Amino acid sequence: MRFRMLCVLVATALAVSGCGGGGTSGTGGAPPPPATYSIGGVVSGLTGSEVVLQDNGGDNLPVSANGEFTFATTLANGAAYDVTVFTQPNGTGQMCSVASGSGTVMNASVDTVVVSCTAPAAINWTNVHQQIDGFGASDAQTGTGTSMSTANQQFFFGLGAGQLGLSLLRVGVSDDYGDPGDCSTVSVSCAGGYVSDMQAVIANGGRVYASPWTPPAIYKTNGQADCTSGAGDGGLISSDYGAYATWLANFVQSLQTEDGITLYAISVQNEPNICQDYDSAVWTAADIDTFVSTNLGPTFTSDALTTLILVPEGSGYNEMSLGSTCAGDASCNKYVGGINWHDYDATATGTNTIVADPYPAGWPAGKRYWETEASCGPGFGPNFCQAGFNTDITDALDWAAVIDQRLAVDGANAWLYWWLIDADSTDDQGLMANNGTIPKRAYMLGQYSKFVRPGYFRIDATHLPESYVSVSAYQSLGTNTLVIVATNYSGSAISQTFNITNAPAFSTLTPWLTSATSSLEQQPNVPVAANSFTYTLPAQSITTFVGTP
Repeated sequence: MRFRMLCVLVATALAVSGCGGGGTSGTGGAPPPPATYSIGGVVSGLTGSEVVLQDNGGDNLPVSANGEFTFATTLANGAAYDVTVFTQPNGTGQMCSVASGSGTVMNASVDTVVVSCTAPAAINWTNVHQQIDGFGASDAQTGTGTSMSTANQQFFFGLGAGQLGLSLLRVGVSDDYGDPGDCSTVSVSCAGGYVSDMQAVIANGGRVYASPWTPPAIYKTNGQADCTSGAGDGGLISSDYGAYATWLANFVQSLQTEDGITLYAISVQNEPNICQDYDSAVWTAADIDTFVSTNLGPTFTSDALTTLILVPEGSGYNEMSLGSTCAGDASCNKYVGGINWHDYDATATGTNTIVADPYPAGWPAGKRYWETEASCGPGFGPNFCQAGFNTDITDALDWAAVIDQRLAVDGANAWLYWWLIDADSTDDQGLMANNGTIPKRAYMLGQYSKFVRPGYFRIDATHLPESYVSVSAYQSLGTNTLVIVATNYSGSAISQTFNITNAPAFSTLTPWLTSATSSLEQQPNVPVAANSFTYTLPAQSITTFVGTP
């Protein structure tokens, strides 16, 4: 009996053991190791060398190409990760920075670390380029015949908090019609209705520039201020060239003698290539050459007027041929102080790439080079124009790309938008809607105008240190002021290093910012060590750094 019981117990034990008993887990092996997760991300902007990344102070990873990367060491759930740059690229001058590089593993691999590599922007204090004459817009042809309110004058021309500091005001020459005033003699009437605006810009260190929209109707072939009505071609009667030259000289002298305003520059004609149903006149290249060489130039000289004469002011860069005859005629170009044009045919070919408008061939070197009108309106404007009145940062950055190209590459001395205040709020012709709404493009222009003052010079800077960053720099030797304008067109923040060479020693610079959430707002000072500093440019922003030694 005992023997049979023992056999039963043994058999039972063997059966249990065969089913995975014996005190171990049901699988019959050791428990599985805890799950681990990889750490990685993306490198961009790297050129010609390798960057060594490090995680948690010990896991080194050399990366020699743009794209995805993953560290060899994986981490457990709940573990911390901290990705840094261990070694910067060698011999290229690039600096790489890490964004979203630290955190805690949460039951998933991490692939969101962003490593951005950029070349430093080199600012060369002693490599000097063109002088800057200013930035601005116009109060002409508004239909009011009178100046703006004092509050608007201070907003546009003032240098205080929240003000744009525009330094060029474009006015219309009195034509006894759209811009009221009779300039048959030097008089208060001839000075026109915008004297207060002119005085306001000058009081804030700016300048005044004038364009005629039409000669007086009595001097035109069709006898009308517009160009489309009446008989004739709407041009200036050749026998009245002398009388019209006197009219323009009287306008300059009326401002000076009646109101103490020195007119800095005057154009021969606004958009002489277009015949409009409003104040306008058509001029050929030969007309401009003859008028300037035989009438306007000699009249200004005889009257000892120092106001610069500008030509041809066509509606686009493609109309530069209107100045070609004068350009090649020494008897004409000797009287011309500058070449000007409108930017309505500006063309964007990428996020921040604008087709060049270089100093026109055929002109003697050294003339002022001014862009004097641009905007977006119904059926006209650059190829990036949008419908409606746009207040967003995208619109502002489109225009920022144009200004950057014109100054930093094309060598322009001045850049002007069209209206200060739009006639309504349905399009983008103004820097302010008639209901008082202020778009970001106004503050974008202020990023230049408030700090790059008339008489400053552009100095050399690495123009495109990174694909979506543009940089230009300016100086005033009188005050040793340095101004750097840096625009980030991308949707991500970018760390950018700036190296200032051959310059006085700077210890701090003050950034000013316009972005989707800031409008020409001062930021905390940036320390400068050994004339170098690194700054994170916010996504879709324009930052102006200003300082003195």
